[in-house]
Amino acid sequence: MNVHSILAKPVWKALAMRPGFATVGEASILATDGFFDYLLEHGFSAPSADDLVMWLKGDGRADVQLTLDLLEDTFSLFDPSFLRQIADARQKLAKKSPGANQSPVLALPKNTVMRPSYEMLSWDPIARPPKRPPILRHVSIQPDELPLDYQETIRRAARGLPGGGAEVKVPARSMVLRMREKLCQCMWSIRHNDFQPVLSPIGIDRYVKDLISRCSLKPHGLRWSSIRASVDGLYLFARYHGEDESIISHLRCYIREFEARERAQRALKFFKLARTGNTTDRILDQAERLLIGVDAELSPGKRHQMRNAAAILAIYANAPLRNASAQLAFGTTLFWENNHWVIRTKIQKTHTSRPELLVLPLHPECGRFIDAILLQDSTPVLLPHLREQAIQERRQLFCLVDERPAAASYIPRVFKALTGNSFTTLRVMHYSDAIRHHGPVGIELAKHAAHHSPTTSGTDIVRLHYIAEEVAQLDAEAMRARRDRRVNGMRERYRADFNWNS
Repeated sequence: MNVHSILAKPVWKALAMRPGFATVGEASILATDGFFDYLLEHGFSAPSADDLVMWLKGDGRADVQLTLDLLEDTFSLFDPSFLRQIADARQKLAKKSPGANQSPVLALPKNTVMRPSYEMLSWDPIARPPKRPPILRHVSIQPDELPLDYQETIRRAARGLPGGGAEVKVPARSMVLRMREKLCQCMWSIRHNDFQPVLSPIGIDRYVKDLISRCSLKPHGLRWSSIRASVDGLYLFARYHGEDESIISHLRCYIREFEARERAQRALKFFKLARTGNTTDRILDQAERLLIGVDAELSPGKRHQMRNAAAILAIYANAPLRNASAQLAFGTTLFWENNHWVIRTKIQKTHTSRPELLVLPLHPECGRFIDAILLQDSTPVLLPHLREQAIQERRQLFCLVDERPAAASYIPRVFKALTGNSFTTLRVMHYSDAIRHHGPVGIELAKHAAHHSPTTSGTDIVRLHYIAEEVAQLDAEAMRARRDRRVNGMRERYRADFNWNS
């Protein structure tokens, strides 16, 4: 379309009468007219910087910065207030375009989902990390310093292959990581006491003694659950590797002892939860306040962070996922079905290599936090298109301001910063609130969202690890009720024997 055809449009007839119009170049008129067509097509009355960015992406222009210069030339004459949106759009596009000095590792495609390294298909549990870790090993040896047969066993477990032990299931990769770390710690203790570099009862005794000494110096003191978990990692390796029965039996005795001590010691998460006083209702209220406060924030980057933070609180208060399953991605684990966002993901339980499927529809009140992340500062009329685009791109739900996928630790880190509690306390809150609102039947109501087994053994695990205090209160109430029934029954029999009513 030429300039004369554009100037014949009603909107341009009025603009052409403005003082200074003669200074506007032809290229500026052509660029602005294309933007006007986009606004009319979608019915925008007050376009935002995100709407401008979306137009530039969809228009397929080679030089978007030049287009913004042309728009600035036009709007400085017609509507100077829109120059702020153009400047914000320029800043957003500059952040999304990797600079010349940017590391190629950071230039990840949009559909990349950041996972822990041990979840990668090509993960080698023996190889040293590609970069220097922030904390160097000081009470454990490097994995490549383990005996060769131990290295081979750990590699087989990481690849999902059967081990040398009879009828031992292949452990989950998170447990392979624990096996490796505890074995490296044990070999460190054995090496520093000049024992043979293999698992033996005397070497295990030395490792347990060193472990208890180190854990006793921690700020929260000795936690028997940590000791039990460490020995459990060695026990799993010994069975998978096919160690001698005397070693397996020795480790089993330690586990039984530490399990008994652990049951008598209340978990720290209960104390931390009691200190903060958090409940799921309180966290949802906090999410609501964050989302409302987005409109009052001037910085686009801050608005992005606030939307992410509000969604983390709202989504996981309704769906208390495990750390390994929390990183959601559109079209992969997060779907738009029947006007609802639905989580469909595989839950990786700790001791099994076969994940379990979880399908959990999110209430619309929760789903709107996901919509807020998609919409950003764009006009709401674009929301259906943005949903479809995100699902097609299979992009990660939580991204940084420059659209790079957030790291696997992003969700637990943000949750703890906002609430003061670790991400793993969500299931404790979930069960506690379900019992508070629904009584004992709340245990069964909360099991599906917390992805626990509906069996009796699953209920026993929940009672022990998630609702110890509530269960104690319920048991006490049940005991009082039984006692009252027994006393009342004795009174009735006593009255009947002595004919008190006559």
